[in-house]
Amino acid sequence: MVSYLEEMFAFLRPAFSRHTTYVWFVVAWMGVAARTDAYGVSSLVRALSLTPAAYLLLLHFFHSRAWNAEGLMERWWRWLGGQNVAWGLNGRIVFTGDHTKTPKDARKMPAVTTLHQDSETASKPSFFRGHHWGCIALVTRAKNRFFSTPLWAAVHEGLGALGGPPEEELPKTVRTVAMAQRAARVMGQHAYLVLDAYFSVGPVFLAAAALLGEDGPLIHILTRAKKNIVAYLPAPPKDAHTRGKQALYGEKLKLYDLFALWADRFTPASTLVYGQSATVCYLTMDLLWKPIKGYLRFFWFQTPRGQIVLITSDLKLQPLDALEAYCRRATIETLFNTLKNILGGMTYHFWSKYLDRVSRRPKKNQTASQKSSNLPATLQTLAAIEKHVNLHLLVLGGLQLLAMLFSQEATEAAHCWMRTLPKDIPSEFTVKTALLNLLRNNNGGFAISPIIRFIRAKQQNPNPVEKERRAA
Repeated sequence: MVSYLEEMFAFLRPAFSRHTTYVWFVVAWMGVAARTDAYGVSSLVRALSLTPAAYLLLLHFFHSRAWNAEGLMERWWRWLGGQNVAWGLNGRIVFTGDHTKTPKDARKMPAVTTLHQDSETASKPSFFRGHHWGCIALVTRAKNRFFSTPLWAAVHEGLGALGGPPEEELPKTVRTVAMAQRAARVMGQHAYLVLDAYFSVGPVFLAAAALLGEDGPLIHILTRAKKNIVAYLPAPPKDAHTRGKQALYGEKLKLYDLFALWADRFTPASTLVYGQSATVCYLTMDLLWKPIKGYLRFFWFQTPRGQIVLITSDLKLQPLDALEAYCRRATIETLFNTLKNILGGMTYHFWSKYLDRVSRRPKKNQTASQKSSNLPATLQTLAAIEKHVNLHLLVLGGLQLLAMLFSQEATEAAHCWMRTLPKDIPSEFTVKTALLNLLRNNNGGFAISPIIRFIRAKQQNPNPVEKERRAA
Protein backbone atom coordinates (compact mmCIF):
# COMPACT_ATOMS: atom_id res chain seq x y z
CA MET A 1 0.00 0.00 0.00
CA VAL A 2 2.74 2.45 0.96
CA SER A 3 4.84 1.71 -2.12
CA TYR A 4 1.76 2.21 -4.28
CA LEU A 5 1.10 5.62 -2.71
CA GLU A 6 4.70 6.66 -3.26
CA GLU A 7 4.45 5.65 -6.91
CA MET A 8 1.20 7.58 -7.30
CA PHE A 9 2.66 10.72 -5.70
CA ALA A 10 5.69 10.52 -7.98
CA PHE A 11 3.40 10.32 -11.01
CA LEU A 12 1.53 13.44 -9.88
CA ARG A 13 4.78 15.38 -9.31
CA PRO A 14 4.80 17.19 -12.73
CA ALA A 15 1.58 18.99 -11.76
CA PHE A 16 3.64 21.21 -9.40
CA SER A 17 6.18 23.71 -10.69
CA ARG A 18 8.01 23.83 -7.33
CA HIS A 19 9.33 20.99 -5.20
CA THR A 20 8.22 22.69 -1.98
CA THR A 21 4.65 22.85 -3.24
CA TYR A 22 4.80 19.16 -4.09
CA VAL A 23 6.01 18.34 -0.57
CA TRP A 24 3.11 20.29 0.90
CA PHE A 25 0.74 18.39 -1.39
CA VAL A 26 1.94 15.05 -0.02
CA VAL A 27 1.63 16.38 3.54
CA ALA A 28 -1.88 17.74 2.90
CA TRP A 29 -2.96 14.47 1.22
CA MET A 30 -1.82 12.42 4.19
CA GLY A 31 -3.38 14.94 6.58
CA VAL A 32 -6.78 14.54 4.93
CA ALA A 33 -6.47 10.75 5.02
CA ALA A 34 -5.36 10.69 8.67
CA ARG A 35 -7.47 13.38 10.35
CA THR A 36 -10.27 12.42 12.70
CA ASP A 37 -12.12 15.75 12.67
CA ALA A 38 -13.28 18.03 9.87
CA TYR A 39 -12.69 21.64 10.85
CA GLY A 40 -10.93 22.97 7.78
CA VAL A 41 -7.19 23.37 7.34
CA SER A 42 -6.50 23.40 11.09
CA SER A 43 -7.52 19.74 11.31
CA LEU A 44 -4.64 18.84 8.97
CA VAL A 45 -2.19 20.43 11.39
CA ARG A 46 -3.61 18.43 14.32
CA ALA A 47 -3.75 15.16 12.39
CA LEU A 48 -0.02 15.16 11.61
CA SER A 49 1.19 17.00 14.74
CA LEU A 50 2.61 19.83 12.64
CA THR A 51 3.90 23.05 14.14
CA PRO A 52 1.50 26.03 14.44
CA ALA A 53 3.44 27.78 11.67
CA ALA A 54 2.25 25.05 9.29
CA TYR A 55 -1.29 26.45 9.38
CA LEU A 56 -0.38 29.61 7.44
CA LEU A 57 1.91 27.64 5.17
CA LEU A 58 -0.95 25.30 4.28
CA LEU A 59 -3.09 28.33 3.46
CA HIS A 60 -0.29 29.54 1.19
CA PHE A 61 -0.25 26.09 -0.41
CA PHE A 62 -3.91 26.29 -1.42
CA HIS A 63 -3.47 29.84 -2.73
CA SER A 64 -0.22 29.01 -4.52
CA ARG A 65 0.13 29.70 -8.23
CA ALA A 66 2.63 26.85 -8.53
CA TRP A 67 -0.25 24.45 -9.17
CA ASN A 68 -3.87 24.46 -10.25
CA ALA A 69 -6.74 22.02 -9.84
CA GLU A 70 -7.13 21.32 -13.55
CA GLY A 71 -3.46 20.43 -14.08
CA LEU A 72 -3.36 18.16 -11.03
CA MET A 73 -6.55 16.35 -11.99
CA GLU A 74 -5.28 15.78 -15.53
CA ARG A 75 -2.31 13.91 -14.10
CA TRP A 76 -4.77 11.95 -11.95
CA TRP A 77 -6.81 11.00 -15.03
CA ARG A 78 -3.70 9.64 -16.73
CA TRP A 79 -2.84 7.66 -13.60
CA LEU A 80 -6.33 6.16 -13.46
CA GLY A 81 -6.12 5.24 -17.13
CA GLY A 82 -3.21 2.92 -16.41
CA GLN A 83 -4.68 1.13 -13.39
CA ASN A 84 -7.00 -1.26 -15.24
CA VAL A 85 -9.90 -0.66 -12.87
CA ALA A 86 -12.31 1.19 -15.18
CA TRP A 87 -15.62 -0.49 -15.95
CA GLY A 88 -16.38 -0.43 -19.66
CA LEU A 89 -19.36 -0.89 -21.92
CA ASN A 90 -19.17 -1.51 -25.70
CA GLY A 91 -15.53 -0.46 -25.78
CA ARG A 92 -16.22 2.81 -23.91
CA ILE A 93 -15.47 3.78 -20.34
CA VAL A 94 -18.38 5.04 -18.25
CA PHE A 95 -18.53 8.42 -16.52
CA THR A 96 -21.11 9.55 -14.00
CA GLY A 97 -21.94 13.20 -13.47
CA ASP A 98 -24.08 15.21 -11.11
CA HIS A 99 -24.38 18.40 -9.08
CA THR A 100 -24.20 18.84 -5.34
CA LYS A 101 -24.83 21.88 -3.17
CA THR A 102 -23.16 22.89 0.07
CA PRO A 103 -24.41 25.67 2.40
CA LYS A 104 -22.03 28.58 3.06
CA ASP A 105 -23.08 31.55 5.19
CA ALA A 106 -19.88 33.54 4.62
CA ARG A 107 -20.62 37.07 3.40
CA LYS A 108 -17.24 37.56 1.72
CA MET A 109 -16.76 34.15 0.11
CA PRO A 110 -16.60 34.22 -3.71
CA ALA A 111 -19.32 32.64 -5.86
CA VAL A 112 -21.74 32.14 -2.95
CA THR A 113 -25.29 32.45 -4.27
CA THR A 114 -28.87 31.68 -3.27
CA LEU A 115 -29.68 28.07 -4.13
CA HIS A 116 -32.89 26.08 -4.31
CA GLN A 117 -32.70 22.57 -2.93
CA ASP A 118 -34.81 20.17 -5.00
CA SER A 119 -33.72 17.06 -3.10
CA GLU A 120 -36.39 14.65 -1.90
CA THR A 121 -35.03 14.57 1.64
CA ALA A 122 -36.81 16.73 4.22
CA SER A 123 -33.62 17.43 6.20
CA LYS A 124 -32.56 20.27 3.89
CA PRO A 125 -34.08 23.76 3.61
CA SER A 126 -35.77 24.81 0.38
CA PHE A 127 -33.55 27.87 -0.09
CA PHE A 128 -30.11 28.61 1.31
CA ARG A 129 -26.85 30.40 0.49
CA GLY A 130 -23.95 28.31 -0.71
CA HIS A 131 -21.92 26.83 -3.56
CA HIS A 132 -23.23 24.78 -6.45
CA TRP A 133 -20.68 22.13 -7.48
CA GLY A 134 -20.53 20.08 -10.66
CA CYS A 135 -18.66 16.78 -10.47
CA ILE A 136 -17.75 13.94 -12.81
CA ALA A 137 -16.44 10.50 -11.88
CA LEU A 138 -15.21 7.31 -13.52
CA VAL A 139 -17.09 4.08 -12.84
CA THR A 140 -14.56 1.55 -11.54
CA ARG A 141 -15.00 -2.05 -10.52
CA ALA A 142 -13.28 -4.63 -8.35
CA LYS A 143 -14.99 -8.02 -8.13
CA ASN A 144 -18.66 -7.23 -7.40
CA ARG A 145 -18.06 -3.75 -5.96
CA PHE A 146 -18.55 -0.61 -8.04
CA PHE A 147 -17.23 2.86 -7.26
CA SER A 148 -17.56 6.29 -8.78
CA THR A 149 -13.90 7.29 -8.62
CA PRO A 150 -13.82 11.11 -8.67
CA LEU A 151 -12.25 12.93 -11.59
CA TRP A 152 -12.98 16.63 -11.17
CA ALA A 153 -15.23 19.12 -9.36
CA ALA A 154 -15.79 22.81 -10.06
CA VAL A 155 -18.12 25.59 -8.91
CA HIS A 156 -20.88 25.91 -11.50
CA GLU A 157 -22.95 28.85 -10.29
CA GLY A 158 -22.34 32.39 -9.11
CA LEU A 159 -19.39 32.97 -11.42
CA GLY A 160 -21.16 35.48 -13.63
CA ALA A 161 -21.95 37.77 -10.68
CA LEU A 162 -18.30 37.55 -9.65
CA GLY A 163 -16.99 38.52 -13.08
CA GLY A 164 -15.53 35.18 -14.14
CA PRO A 165 -14.32 34.26 -17.67
CA PRO A 166 -16.97 34.25 -20.44
CA GLU A 167 -16.74 30.48 -20.99
CA GLU A 168 -17.95 29.94 -17.43
CA GLU A 169 -21.29 31.52 -18.34
CA LEU A 170 -22.36 28.28 -20.02
CA PRO A 171 -25.34 26.47 -18.47
CA LYS A 172 -24.49 24.15 -15.60
CA THR A 173 -25.63 21.12 -17.58
CA VAL A 174 -23.38 21.93 -20.54
CA ARG A 175 -20.38 22.61 -18.29
CA THR A 176 -20.71 19.08 -16.89
CA VAL A 177 -20.58 17.66 -20.41
CA ALA A 178 -17.54 19.81 -21.21
CA MET A 179 -15.78 18.46 -18.10
CA ALA A 180 -16.43 14.87 -19.22
CA GLN A 181 -15.22 15.62 -22.74
CA ARG A 182 -11.99 17.06 -21.42
CA ALA A 183 -11.37 14.04 -19.20
CA ALA A 184 -12.10 11.58 -22.02
CA ARG A 185 -9.78 13.46 -24.37
CA VAL A 186 -6.91 13.40 -21.86
CA MET A 187 -7.47 9.71 -21.09
CA GLY A 188 -7.65 8.91 -24.81
CA GLN A 189 -10.94 7.03 -24.44
CA HIS A 190 -14.48 7.26 -25.74
CA ALA A 191 -17.04 7.27 -22.96
CA TYR A 192 -20.65 7.18 -21.88
CA LEU A 193 -21.78 9.95 -19.53
CA VAL A 194 -24.59 8.74 -17.25
CA LEU A 195 -26.76 11.51 -15.80
CA ASP A 196 -30.05 11.96 -13.97
CA ALA A 197 -33.25 13.53 -15.31
CA TYR A 198 -32.05 17.10 -14.65
CA PHE A 199 -29.75 16.72 -17.66
CA SER A 200 -32.38 15.45 -20.14
CA VAL A 201 -32.38 18.73 -22.07
CA GLY A 202 -31.43 19.57 -25.63
CA PRO A 203 -28.18 21.53 -24.97
CA VAL A 204 -26.66 18.51 -23.21
CA PHE A 205 -27.10 16.23 -26.24
CA LEU A 206 -26.06 18.96 -28.67
CA ALA A 207 -22.88 19.68 -26.68
CA ALA A 208 -21.99 15.98 -26.60
CA ALA A 209 -22.53 15.62 -30.36
CA ALA A 210 -20.35 18.64 -31.15
CA LEU A 211 -17.06 16.93 -30.23
CA LEU A 212 -16.32 13.94 -32.46
CA GLY A 213 -13.71 11.22 -32.02
CA GLU A 214 -12.54 8.43 -34.30
CA ASP A 215 -15.67 6.33 -33.64
CA GLY A 216 -18.35 9.00 -33.50
CA PRO A 217 -19.00 11.40 -30.62
CA LEU A 218 -16.33 11.35 -27.92
CA ILE A 219 -19.10 11.29 -25.31
CA HIS A 220 -22.46 9.54 -25.58
CA ILE A 221 -25.16 10.68 -23.17
CA LEU A 222 -27.36 8.31 -21.17
CA THR A 223 -29.95 9.97 -18.97
CA ARG A 224 -33.34 9.38 -17.41
CA ALA A 225 -36.25 11.14 -19.09
CA LYS A 226 -38.32 13.78 -17.34
CA LYS A 227 -42.00 13.01 -16.83
CA ASN A 228 -43.16 15.64 -19.33
CA ILE A 229 -40.87 14.75 -22.26
CA VAL A 230 -42.49 13.90 -25.58
CA ALA A 231 -41.01 12.45 -28.77
CA TYR A 232 -42.24 11.98 -32.32
CA LEU A 233 -42.57 9.19 -34.81
CA PRO A 234 -41.24 9.92 -38.31
CA ALA A 235 -43.81 11.56 -40.55
CA PRO A 236 -45.39 9.31 -43.18
CA PRO A 237 -44.26 9.89 -46.79
CA LYS A 238 -45.88 12.88 -48.43
CA ASP A 239 -48.28 12.34 -51.29
CA ALA A 240 -46.47 13.14 -54.53
CA HIS A 241 -49.37 15.35 -55.66
CA THR A 242 -49.44 17.42 -52.46
CA ARG A 243 -47.70 20.78 -52.30
CA GLY A 244 -45.03 21.59 -49.75
CA LYS A 245 -41.99 19.81 -48.41
CA GLN A 246 -41.87 16.48 -46.64
CA ALA A 247 -42.88 16.78 -42.97
CA LEU A 248 -40.28 15.70 -40.41
CA TYR A 249 -42.39 15.00 -37.34
CA GLY A 250 -45.25 12.55 -37.23
CA GLU A 251 -47.37 11.40 -34.31
CA LYS A 252 -46.48 12.86 -30.91
CA LEU A 253 -45.89 10.34 -28.13
CA LYS A 254 -46.03 11.05 -24.41
CA LEU A 255 -43.33 8.73 -23.17
CA TYR A 256 -44.80 7.60 -19.87
CA ASP A 257 -48.23 6.97 -21.43
CA LEU A 258 -46.76 4.17 -23.53
CA PHE A 259 -46.43 1.86 -20.52
CA ALA A 260 -50.21 1.45 -20.66
CA LEU A 261 -50.86 2.01 -24.36
CA TRP A 262 -48.20 -0.39 -25.67
CA ALA A 263 -48.03 -2.92 -22.82
CA ASP A 264 -48.30 -5.80 -25.28
CA ARG A 265 -45.11 -4.72 -27.10
CA PHE A 266 -42.81 -5.07 -24.09
CA THR A 267 -40.25 -7.89 -23.95
CA PRO A 268 -39.53 -9.70 -20.64
CA ALA A 269 -35.95 -10.40 -19.53
CA SER A 270 -33.98 -11.34 -16.44
CA THR A 271 -31.20 -9.00 -15.37
CA LEU A 272 -29.63 -7.24 -12.39
CA VAL A 273 -31.25 -4.07 -11.09
CA TYR A 274 -29.02 -2.28 -8.57
CA GLY A 275 -27.23 -5.55 -7.88
CA GLN A 276 -30.39 -7.62 -7.33
CA SER A 277 -31.75 -10.25 -9.73
CA ALA A 278 -35.05 -9.12 -11.22
CA THR A 279 -37.38 -9.70 -14.13
CA VAL A 280 -37.98 -6.60 -16.22
CA CYS A 281 -40.02 -5.76 -19.29
CA TYR A 282 -38.57 -3.35 -21.83
CA LEU A 283 -39.31 -1.56 -25.08
CA THR A 284 -36.81 0.16 -27.40
CA MET A 285 -37.53 2.77 -30.07
CA ASP A 286 -35.58 5.37 -32.04
CA LEU A 287 -37.69 8.54 -32.10
CA LEU A 288 -37.33 12.15 -33.16
CA TRP A 289 -36.77 14.69 -30.40
CA LYS A 290 -37.43 18.32 -31.21
CA PRO A 291 -34.77 19.90 -28.94
CA ILE A 292 -32.03 18.37 -31.12
CA LYS A 293 -34.05 18.02 -34.36
CA GLY A 294 -32.82 14.46 -34.72
CA TYR A 295 -33.07 10.88 -33.52
CA LEU A 296 -32.40 9.54 -30.04
CA ARG A 297 -32.87 6.03 -28.68
CA PHE A 298 -35.54 5.64 -25.98
CA PHE A 299 -35.87 2.73 -23.55
CA TRP A 300 -38.95 1.92 -21.48
CA PHE A 301 -38.39 -0.36 -18.46
CA GLN A 302 -40.99 -1.87 -16.16
CA THR A 303 -38.98 -3.03 -13.12
CA PRO A 304 -39.82 -4.15 -9.57
CA ARG A 305 -38.68 -0.66 -8.52
CA GLY A 306 -41.16 1.05 -10.84
CA GLN A 307 -41.26 2.51 -14.32
CA ILE A 308 -38.33 4.32 -15.90
CA VAL A 309 -37.61 5.82 -19.32
CA LEU A 310 -34.01 6.26 -20.44
CA ILE A 311 -32.66 8.34 -23.33
CA THR A 312 -29.33 7.89 -25.08
CA SER A 313 -27.55 9.48 -28.01
CA ASP A 314 -26.02 6.07 -28.93
CA LEU A 315 -28.40 4.49 -31.44
CA LYS A 316 -26.57 1.14 -31.09
CA LEU A 317 -26.85 0.78 -27.31
CA GLN A 318 -28.80 -2.30 -26.20
CA PRO A 319 -31.58 -1.96 -23.60
CA LEU A 320 -30.17 -4.20 -20.85
CA ASP A 321 -26.76 -2.55 -21.20
CA ALA A 322 -28.43 0.86 -20.83
CA LEU A 323 -30.25 -0.25 -17.68
CA GLU A 324 -27.07 -1.67 -16.16
CA ALA A 325 -25.15 1.53 -16.90
CA TYR A 326 -27.86 3.73 -15.40
CA CYS A 327 -27.88 1.62 -12.23
CA ARG A 328 -24.21 2.61 -11.76
CA ARG A 329 -25.22 6.29 -11.57
CA ALA A 330 -26.18 5.79 -7.91
CA THR A 331 -22.50 5.36 -7.02
CA ILE A 332 -21.90 9.10 -7.47
CA GLU A 333 -24.39 9.74 -4.66
CA THR A 334 -22.22 7.51 -2.46
CA LEU A 335 -19.21 9.55 -3.59
CA PHE A 336 -20.85 12.78 -2.38
CA ASN A 337 -21.78 11.18 0.94
CA THR A 338 -18.23 9.95 1.56
CA LEU A 339 -16.70 13.26 0.47
CA LYS A 340 -18.86 15.28 2.85
CA ASN A 341 -19.32 13.00 5.86
CA ILE A 342 -16.18 10.83 5.96
CA LEU A 343 -13.51 13.17 4.58
CA GLY A 344 -15.11 16.55 5.35
CA GLY A 345 -14.30 17.81 1.86
CA MET A 346 -16.78 20.70 2.03
CA THR A 347 -15.49 22.17 5.32
CA TYR A 348 -13.56 25.03 3.72
CA HIS A 349 -13.54 28.61 5.02
CA PHE A 350 -11.66 30.56 2.36
CA TRP A 351 -12.83 34.14 1.96
CA SER A 352 -11.60 37.29 0.21
CA LYS A 353 -11.04 40.57 2.01
CA TYR A 354 -11.48 42.39 -1.30
CA LEU A 355 -15.15 41.42 -1.62
CA ASP A 356 -17.94 43.66 -0.39
CA ARG A 357 -20.25 42.05 2.13
CA VAL A 358 -23.38 40.52 0.64
CA SER A 359 -26.69 40.11 2.40
CA ARG A 360 -27.57 36.73 3.84
CA ARG A 361 -31.20 37.49 2.95
CA PRO A 362 -31.25 38.80 -0.61
CA LYS A 363 -34.51 40.16 -1.95
CA LYS A 364 -36.72 37.88 -3.98
CA ASN A 365 -35.97 37.61 -7.71
CA GLN A 366 -32.81 39.71 -7.38
CA THR A 367 -29.30 38.45 -8.11
CA ALA A 368 -26.79 40.49 -6.13
CA SER A 369 -23.42 40.84 -7.84
CA GLN A 370 -20.32 40.42 -5.70
CA LYS A 371 -18.15 43.53 -6.04
CA SER A 372 -14.41 43.06 -5.61
CA SER A 373 -11.78 45.75 -5.36
CA ASN A 374 -9.16 43.22 -6.53
CA LEU A 375 -10.76 40.74 -8.90
CA PRO A 376 -7.61 38.65 -9.65
CA ALA A 377 -7.03 38.09 -5.92
CA THR A 378 -10.68 37.15 -5.41
CA LEU A 379 -10.57 34.69 -8.29
CA GLN A 380 -7.44 33.20 -6.71
CA THR A 381 -9.46 32.64 -3.53
CA LEU A 382 -12.10 30.83 -5.58
CA ALA A 383 -9.30 28.74 -7.11
CA ALA A 384 -8.12 27.87 -3.58
CA ILE A 385 -11.63 26.61 -2.76
CA GLU A 386 -11.63 24.38 -5.84
CA LYS A 387 -8.12 23.13 -5.00
CA HIS A 388 -9.29 22.23 -1.49
CA VAL A 389 -12.24 20.19 -2.76
CA ASN A 390 -10.26 18.50 -5.55
CA LEU A 391 -7.53 17.54 -3.08
CA HIS A 392 -10.19 15.73 -1.06
CA LEU A 393 -11.44 14.07 -4.24
CA LEU A 394 -7.89 12.85 -4.89
CA VAL A 395 -7.74 11.40 -1.40
CA LEU A 396 -11.09 9.69 -1.93
CA GLY A 397 -9.93 8.28 -5.25
CA GLY A 398 -6.70 7.06 -3.69
CA LEU A 399 -8.61 5.30 -0.91
CA GLN A 400 -10.81 3.60 -3.49
CA LEU A 401 -7.80 2.38 -5.47
CA LEU A 402 -6.20 1.00 -2.32
CA ALA A 403 -9.47 -0.75 -1.46
CA MET A 404 -9.64 -2.35 -4.90
CA LEU A 405 -5.98 -3.30 -5.27
CA PHE A 406 -5.02 -4.08 -1.65
CA SER A 407 -8.29 -5.22 -0.10
CA GLN A 408 -6.80 -7.89 2.18
CA GLU A 409 -3.90 -5.73 3.38
CA ALA A 410 -6.20 -2.77 4.09
CA THR A 411 -8.66 -4.89 6.07
CA GLU A 412 -5.89 -6.39 8.20
CA ALA A 413 -4.21 -3.03 8.88
CA ALA A 414 -7.46 -1.31 9.87
CA HIS A 415 -7.91 -3.25 13.16
CA CYS A 416 -11.39 -1.76 13.51
CA TRP A 417 -14.52 -3.53 14.67
CA MET A 418 -17.41 -3.54 12.25
CA ARG A 419 -20.81 -5.06 12.81
CA THR A 420 -20.89 -6.27 9.18
CA LEU A 421 -17.54 -7.23 7.72
CA PRO A 422 -16.93 -6.49 4.02
CA LYS A 423 -17.28 -9.53 1.79
CA ASP A 424 -14.54 -8.66 -0.69
CA ILE A 425 -13.70 -4.97 -1.03
CA PRO A 426 -13.40 -2.75 2.08
CA SER A 427 -14.97 0.68 2.26
CA GLU A 428 -13.12 3.99 2.03
CA PHE A 429 -13.53 4.39 5.79
CA THR A 430 -11.74 1.08 6.42
CA VAL A 431 -8.82 2.04 4.18
CA LYS A 432 -8.64 5.47 5.83
CA THR A 433 -8.43 3.78 9.23
CA ALA A 434 -5.69 1.45 7.94
CA LEU A 435 -3.61 4.41 6.72
CA LEU A 436 -4.07 6.17 10.05
CA ASN A 437 -2.79 3.10 11.89
CA LEU A 438 0.23 2.81 9.61
CA LEU A 439 1.01 6.48 10.08
CA ARG A 440 0.76 6.27 13.87
CA ASN A 441 2.74 3.08 14.26
CA ASN A 442 5.50 3.88 11.77
CA ASN A 443 5.97 0.16 11.37
CA GLY A 444 7.71 -1.74 8.60
CA GLY A 445 9.08 0.21 5.68
CA PHE A 446 6.68 3.09 6.25
CA ALA A 447 8.97 4.75 8.81
CA ILE A 448 11.72 5.36 6.27
CA SER A 449 9.50 6.24 3.31
CA PRO A 450 9.64 9.63 1.58
CA ILE A 451 6.12 10.32 2.88
CA ILE A 452 7.29 10.14 6.49
CA ARG A 453 10.35 12.24 5.71
CA PHE A 454 8.15 14.97 4.24
CA ILE A 455 5.86 14.94 7.28
CA ARG A 456 8.73 14.96 9.78
CA ALA A 457 10.30 17.92 7.98
CA LYS A 458 7.11 19.89 8.50
CA GLN A 459 6.90 18.86 12.15
CA GLN A 460 10.09 20.81 12.83
CA ASN A 461 9.62 24.47 13.67
CA PRO A 462 11.30 26.63 10.97
CA ASN A 463 13.02 29.84 11.97
CA PRO A 464 11.28 33.13 11.03
CA VAL A 465 13.61 33.77 8.07
CA GLU A 466 12.81 30.38 6.57
CA LYS A 467 9.02 30.61 7.01
CA GLU A 468 8.26 32.59 3.89
CA ARG A 469 10.85 30.81 1.78
CA ARG A 470 9.36 27.44 2.68
CA ALA A 471 5.81 28.53 2.08
CA ALA A 472 4.08 27.01 -0.93
